[in-house]
Order: sequence, then structure tokens, then C-alpha cells
Amino acid sequence: MRIIRHHLLPALTFLLLSGVLSAQSYKTAVGIRVDNGVQFTAQQYLFKQWTAEGILHSSIGSKNLGITLLAEKHHKILARGLNIYLGAGGHYYWNSEAAAVATETAANPPNVYGLSFIGGAEISLGRFNLALDWKPELHLSGAGQTFGWNGAALSVRYILAKREKNKVKDWKVWDKFGGNKDKGNDKGKDKDKGKNKNSKYQ
Repeated sequence: MRIIRHHLLPALTFLLLSGVLSAQSYKTAVGIRVDNGVQFTAQQYLFKQWTAEGILHSSIGSKNLGITLLAEKHHKILARGLNIYLGAGGHYYWNSEAAAVATETAANPPNVYGLSFIGGAEISLGRFNLALDWKPELHLSGAGQTFGWNGAALSVRYILAKREKNKVKDWKVWDKFGGNKDKGNDKGKDKDKGKNKNSKYQ
């Protein structure tokens, strides 16, 4: 789409390259994904650097109607919440442009399923998550073409639940090596000062 290519992609690229933005990670985020049509996307944090993404392909602006499930691993760059990610999963289309190629008439195209791969970059700004990705597909059945290279897609999600920053536990290792000796000496000095003050009034 021309809008994504000429306006949205340069703007998102600028955001991704700017390291001064304060970004926050998320647990759950939902929104829309736009490539050659409008899709619905949901991201769910699983553990460590892994998330699960579900994409519902709608018939809005596209002939594709189906679902894609992906597991994605994120790698932080520059700041927390600014990530690049790679992932893989599967897709199933009840109706798709790829299936229409397999039949002479698109009136009753076969269902299509196969493997999906994804790579992209994202940033979280307040309650919003912006992502730019590329999702090629390998069709295993029902399609007239084996590979679906697709194009770049832009996702805008609303963060329903944020993920708290990991807190570093204080194991008091420094104390074992005498790190608190000075504190102990300071406490002793304070006690001596108190005794001296009391002795003046006795």
C-alpha cells in the first residue's frame, strides 16, 4: 500500500532508530496489522524473551480469511521495549489469494495451510506498541504457489497489561567481605557521642 510505503514506514523507522525514547515492555497487547488488508493481532508475553502472536486475517481489503499463530523471540536493542524479533509458526486460510491461483475459478477455492515465518522490530510507547514486520509463508497444501513472500506490515497495538521491570535481589554479598564495617564503626561513633553528651549532664 502506498500509504505504508511513503508515509508510515519512514515515520516508524525514525522511531525505531531513536534511542532517546522511553519505552516499556508489555504482557498483553492487541490491535490491528495492515499489509495488503486489515488484520487483527494479539501479542502475549510467555517467558523471558518469548511471546506468542495470533493474527486473524480478515476480508477487509483482502481476499485472505484465516488465522496465523506464531512464537517469537525478542532481542532488546538500545533501550527496554525497543526490540527486534524473529519467529515461526503456522497458518490456515479458509479463503486466500494463494488458493485462487490453484483453481480456474475463485468461486470455491481450496483451504490453504502451511508454515509462517516472521521478522521485525517493535517499540512500546506508553500504552501503545508499534511494530514493523515481514511475514513470508510456505504453503504445504491447497495453494497454486508454494511461497507467499507478502510485503511489509505495520501493527499498532494497545497494551492491556504492562510487564514490570526485573528487580535485582540484594544478596548482601558485599557484607560478607566486610562492606558494612564502616557502617558499624559509624554506629559505634554515634553511641560514643551520645555517652559523652549524657556525661556532661551527670
